[in-house]
Amino acid sequence: MVTMEKRNELLLTYLNNKIIATIEEIKTVLGTQSRMTVLRRLRKLDYISSYSHRGKYYSLKRIAKYNKYGLWIYKSIFFSKHGTLKNTLRILINQSLRGYAASELNVILRIKVDDALLQLTKSKYINRKRISGVYVYLSNLTNCAKKQELTRKDSFQYQACNP
Repeated sequence: MVTMEKRNELLLTYLNNKIIATIEEIKTVLGTQSRMTVLRRLRKLDYISSYSHRGKYYSLKRIAKYNKYGLWIYKSIFFSKHGTLKNTLRILINQSLRGYAASELNVILRIKVDDALLQLTKSKYINRKRISGVYVYLSNLTNCAKKQELTRKDSFQYQACNP
């Protein structure tokens, strides 16, 4: 009989070698059909799940090599140190100096984020304002949003003066 400790070692070795895996692959490694068992084991190993591919892929936090936005891309699968897509969007927007247009976030995150932005706006986790003909997503903190808006407007004015 394989002990829990041995199965954790097997999973750790598997993820260190394969880098990413699906729940089904991990079930096979652990010899279980239970999704909850897999998630319990992953939690003990400090895991991350993809924000692309509907969160289908899993890896270990210590394997990830994040860029300046806290994103890690491995074989066209996207991970964030902030967790879910919505949480990542919230944090990126709140930490931004000038907010973001959806098109800018699409480029940064490399996936379409419009639906998630709409949900976050409706839930009041972020604000949206039309600036120079473009919807810009801003912090839900009033003082921060005002600074972001002013910075965005200043950058549009600067661009208009310096083609």
